[in-house]
Amino acid sequence: MAELFVLQWQQITATSWLMVLSVIGFCVGISVYRRSSGKPLLHPLIIGTPFIAAILTLMSVDFDQYYKANGLLNWLLGPATVALAVPLSKYLKPISKLLPILTITVLSGGFVAAVSAISLALWLTSEPMMILSVAAKSVTTPIAMAITQQLGGLITLITPIVLFTGITGILVAPRVFHVVGLRDERWQGLILGVTAHAIGTLKAFEQSPRCGAFSTIGMGLNGIWTSVFLVPMIQAFMV
Repeated sequence: MAELFVLQWQQITATSWLMVLSVIGFCVGISVYRRSSGKPLLHPLIIGTPFIAAILTLMSVDFDQYYKANGLLNWLLGPATVALAVPLSKYLKPISKLLPILTITVLSGGFVAAVSAISLALWLTSEPMMILSVAAKSVTTPIAMAITQQLGGLITLITPIVLFTGITGILVAPRVFHVVGLRDERWQGLILGVTAHAIGTLKAFEQSPRCGAFSTIGMGLNGIWTSVFLVPMIQAFMV
């Protein structure tokens, strides 16, 4: 028993620096982002991810090893996502009044996001595993990973796809809002939550708590719809 404990402890300490690297990469990204006054092109993920990737390449560490070493941080993504719902208590009344239209909007947006992702994947490849790995691109990482695993896709592929989707969303959304003349921060938040999940929701909170609250609703409803309805639909389609 003692030898097993020592072996497990050695394995933990041997890879703990990889979790520290994740924290350092995020801190570097946050520092650059704040100094740029919140420019989307300098989002912490855009800065931090290449920083971490460069270190991993130099140290010859593969992604699977890095992913396993960050198991605790991956688990904490779930509680962190749930914590985004805390500000909703202040906006329950206005949200409840709009809940029917919010639900219809989110279901429509989530359906279009999933269908467009699968259609693009079908156009690019006929490999079923690759197709199944992009279906959940528009939901937040913990849900996307669970859905992809249930569908039999590649978790190592869906993670960067989800990040790319979120970053693209916060880069493109402000320009789209300007072009179409959408100034209501409630609908801006909802759209960010549906299309750019947690990354978009954090961006919405930078704008205002109300925008963030509606973004949280969009992200949550889209996650529920995708988990409950998308999985059986795709499984039936792929049979």
